[in-house]
Amino acid sequence: MVPVKKLLEEHWQLAVEKVTAVGPVWRVQTVQGDFCFKRGKHSLARLFFDFHAIEYLWKQGFTSTPRLISTVYGNPIIQTDDGPFFLTQWVGRPLRSTSKAEWMQAAQTLGEFHQASKGITFPPAIKRFTFDGKWTLRFQERTEELQQCFAAYHKPRNEFENKVHQDASELMTIATQASSAFADSDYERLVAELAHSPSLVHSNVKAENFSVAQSGAVSLIDFDSFRIDLPVQDLANLFQDLLPALNWSPDDALDIFAAYQQARPVDPVEIPVLLAYLAYPHRVYKEIRKYSTQPDRPLQKCLRKWQPALDEMYQSHEFLKKWAIPLKRCVQ
Repeated sequence: MVPVKKLLEEHWQLAVEKVTAVGPVWRVQTVQGDFCFKRGKHSLARLFFDFHAIEYLWKQGFTSTPRLISTVYGNPIIQTDDGPFFLTQWVGRPLRSTSKAEWMQAAQTLGEFHQASKGITFPPAIKRFTFDGKWTLRFQERTEELQQCFAAYHKPRNEFENKVHQDASELMTIATQASSAFADSDYERLVAELAHSPSLVHSNVKAENFSVAQSGAVSLIDFDSFRIDLPVQDLANLFQDLLPALNWSPDDALDIFAAYQQARPVDPVEIPVLLAYLAYPHRVYKEIRKYSTQPDRPLQKCLRKWQPALDEMYQSHEFLKKWAIPLKRCVQ
């Protein structure tokens, strides 16, 4: 068990009154206020990349990601036998995923985050973490993998393979079209531009990684996966999470996109990248891959997960047919 109280008292000299586990973090109530104590998911090098990224954002005026609070020795991170840990302010409650107003505020915060990070720099000693533009190849590989699976399921061996086989043709069409659209987009050129004009992405954008204060201000939290990448990646993740929660409403999606764009103007060449990413059947692919690579996974679990993933693919397909043209008009 992590000695949270002892670590906080020793390294930050906090007068701890109560420690509560909240998911992967601890909420710490002290005489000095409420804090969030968390174990780092990655290496110290990655955490120091995160630390300097946040410091850069604050210098640019973006204060909606909490800073790492230095210890009494001046260190933003402590290394223990249980791993690295850091401390930030506790900033609020989770975003309500069914609230359009809160998603709009979250979208604006995300846009401000991207805008503030444009041209980000790091000290020479800090290792840069980047995705290196892998999505074009990844889409191609996943589509080929799906093709191989569908060929193997031509004579289904069980109920799951039979269900997949029933929709294989439509699924393959959607995956192939999305992969081709992505390859035909300006994604590779945009990635190349990161070398001289880097930007920061959160890379794990979803409702639970936004926090809402009593004032209504929205913070972007859980920064363990920060990296240099294209902002459109975060924007795609944002819409992947909010669209099912808001019943696939094209009008709501346009309003939320406008809130983002108000903070960071979107280049028209980013739109085909966004649409292709949203069009790809990511969740369906993941369920098929889990089935094919995890032989001990219970068949009933595969079946239970399959239908929601399939429904989401078809809902997304119908949504994008309605949304693509109005979205393009927003950036012309």
